[in-house]
Amino acid sequence: MMQIIDPHLHFFDLSLGQYHWLTQGSGPNWPNLEKIKQNHHYADLANTEFAVQSFVHIEAGFDNTKPSAELEWLANSTPEHVPFKAISYIQIDSEPTIFEQQLTELLSAPNFIGIRDITEGEDHLRLLSDNTKTNLNTLAEHGLIFEAQFELCHLSAVKIVVELAKQYPSFKIVLNHAGFIDNQHDYTIALSLLRDTNNIFIKFSGQEHCADALDPKAKLKLLLNYFGEDRVMFASNYPVCLMREGYFQVWQGYKQLVSDSLLWHKLSFANAERFYFGNPV
Repeated sequence: MMQIIDPHLHFFDLSLGQYHWLTQGSGPNWPNLEKIKQNHHYADLANTEFAVQSFVHIEAGFDNTKPSAELEWLANSTPEHVPFKAISYIQIDSEPTIFEQQLTELLSAPNFIGIRDITEGEDHLRLLSDNTKTNLNTLAEHGLIFEAQFELCHLSAVKIVVELAKQYPSFKIVLNHAGFIDNQHDYTIALSLLRDTNNIFIKFSGQEHCADALDPKAKLKLLLNYFGEDRVMFASNYPVCLMREGYFQVWQGYKQLVSDSLLWHKLSFANAERFYFGNPV
């Protein structure tokens, strides 16, 4: 059984949490939505081929008016022997005094290590606001992680993230879902800017979100060329991955991409362990 760390997954309890994005109306326009719109817990990941030794839970909208409630629920619903970290939610461009107040409330929440606020599509413009710059500075000063989720084709947003990474060399920033790299844009400039920042990592995940996705082998080669072997992490995006394939099919697909055992260990375990559970970059 291969030990893995999954650095991007979501657990749900629809009877306790709100999950308005998933439950209101007909929910997102995704295939296989009925597989996603269910309760999902750590126990559902049991398998004989891959063992999820630890994981990073990314906020899933349990209660965005009180983000700490999700972290408390996670701590109570995850087996005690399983180490995990939790990324919570604060609106990244909120007024800085409000942001700092909400952050203070989260600092005492169990397993809390950072913030994600999805800024896909036109929402990438929110990354350019003065409030966002101030709030990201606050995250950096607290030694917390910023989970950046936007398309790398938005070069202005890339420049903001790179500027901050250079200003705070120990600030941990990670790009979710490989920056939604697809076949429709030229990412050369964005990737060249990101290459020179040792504290920006990237997750190979979210293939299901790209309508015109790169071939997985080509995508992995591209990420390794620009980020190197030590700043790329395989991740599942469970249970959203179920719109395309099962959880362990995702990991089997990743294993098929990598023949070198040392590289596999880095991408499936060691890089995530260092970034989320280890020392500052």
